[in-house]
Amino acid sequence: MEFKPIADFHIGDEITGFYVLRRADLKSRRDNKGHYLAVDISDATGHISGNVWEHADRIANTVQAGDVVKIRAQVQSYQGNKQLSIQRLRKADERDDIDMKYLVPTVKEDIQALWKEYTGLAGSLVNPFLRSLLRKFIDDPEFEADFCETPGGKMWHHGYRGGLLEHTVGVTKICKALAPLYPEVDRDLLIAAALLHDIGKIRSYSHGPTFDYTDEGRLLGHIVIGNQMVLERIADISAFPEELSTSLQHLILSHQGKLEQASPVVPMTAEGFILYYADEIDSKLNAYYRIKYREHKDDVRWSSYVRLLN
Repeated sequence: MEFKPIADFHIGDEITGFYVLRRADLKSRRDNKGHYLAVDISDATGHISGNVWEHADRIANTVQAGDVVKIRAQVQSYQGNKQLSIQRLRKADERDDIDMKYLVPTVKEDIQALWKEYTGLAGSLVNPFLRSLLRKFIDDPEFEADFCETPGGKMWHHGYRGGLLEHTVGVTKICKALAPLYPEVDRDLLIAAALLHDIGKIRSYSHGPTFDYTDEGRLLGHIVIGNQMVLERIADISAFPEELSTSLQHLILSHQGKLEQASPVVPMTAEGFILYYADEIDSKLNAYYRIKYREHKDDVRWSSYVRLLN
């Protein structure tokens, strides 16, 4: 597969290779004589904008956001930023040798090792009802596949393939570490909620090659979707205690902590507070390290503004 990482693009480079098309907007030229195609492309290392000046109308009818495309372009400078001037662009087809690991950002850790850690944490539960509930998810091959592919976020944290799994394991390990410090905390309830708190994201986000909201994700949100998924499984477990169901739902529904952060309710239990802060710690540290390593320069002490950390 012809490919050069976007992170390695330099002004003047001639580029030929396969990339993911994130955006393709047909626009009028300034002289109103025809159109050009404004695009964004990405790979596992970053993204860059560019313009297709020739045959824009024809090309616009053959591609859409989410396609893998082959381009021939030159890296130029525009208003202080790198930008592509694209001479040729076409949609990839079955004859092309495409290796998606170079095109879709993926968690650095081994996904199967993370899944094994996830199932191990679920296996540590003592409460038989919560164990049965987790098995309903873990034993479903479709759930496993989706959970391992979904990003943990779209922009601010864990925004890559396997990000949801990595984030969930991280949050659960924080909860596991904190639970023994507070003897009155229901450890099994907390761990189960941590393992399930973001499962709605598997239906809220598309799984690539670009990560965007599904219609269901936009209209309902991952918290409501996740709570529905839990209730569907609980309905299949005989004599599942109503109080336990309510307590678990409360943790899922309140885990983002504030009404203005899309939580339908705020935390009102010890387990709810721990889960909220564990989620905050894991997501914000992921965002912190992402920006730290992405923008690291020897002569620069501070990064650009990071909304999630403010």
